[in-house]
Amino acid sequence: MRNLKVLLSRVCYPLPIALCAARSMQTQRHYFGKHVNNRNCMIVSRAARVYYTNLRNFRISNFYYSCWKCGAEIKTPSLFCSQCNVLQKPEETNYFHIIGIKEDYEIDNKELTTKFRKLQNILHPDRFTGKDEEERQLSEQYSSLVNKAYSTLAQPLSRGLYMLSMRDVYLEEGITATDPQFLTKILEINEELADAQPDDVKKLERNNKEMLDKLTREAAVAFSTGDINTAKQVLVKMKYYSSFEARIKNLKRESGIE
Repeated sequence: MRNLKVLLSRVCYPLPIALCAARSMQTQRHYFGKHVNNRNCMIVSRAARVYYTNLRNFRISNFYYSCWKCGAEIKTPSLFCSQCNVLQKPEETNYFHIIGIKEDYEIDNKELTTKFRKLQNILHPDRFTGKDEEERQLSEQYSSLVNKAYSTLAQPLSRGLYMLSMRDVYLEEGITATDPQFLTKILEINEELADAQPDDVKKLERNNKEMLDKLTREAAVAFSTGDINTAKQVLVKMKYYSSFEARIKNLKRESGIE
């Protein structure tokens, strides 16, 4: 408990100070003009945002917890208890942390796949055939969670939507783009897909991939700069092109195109 209090004090204690200072600076600007203390206000506000970020990203897995089977203290997040070697209950729900990669829109797909396969191997049902029922169920639960995390993070669209949900931001059901020029382009592509001949499919696929790559880069910039509104708009557009990607795959299958 003492360790917990010290840890929380380090993260949380300076936050009220920063917020009070920011409020004080804003009051001075109100009474003495926007040009007074503007730079100081920006600095303190930035400090307050940093503390909010630290608090939001603070992970429960940093606390000590006990093995559900033998009660041994576990000081660092681990799949198995070091004392009885029993699979532990999933304490983490963040998909990035489950797989073990950095929490960022721009990910290393090779690292993601490598770590996913390693976890798959560790959690394979064959490794738990001699275990008791509870541990077998835990392995199935953990394996399902790992699969869900991987499938979500592997695709740019689902990864972006997940990162929005982490910030309590969601794309409303049926939401559409409002840019007239963009919507005109979408209608043109729809017509091209409807009239596509086998010889057209490869070109349509190439163009669609280029657009998805472009939107992925735009989403990466938006998330890295904290521009969630722009990230949301980019993902709305990405949904259209992801839909086209699925239609193109169907066209290729129907036409026997490799």
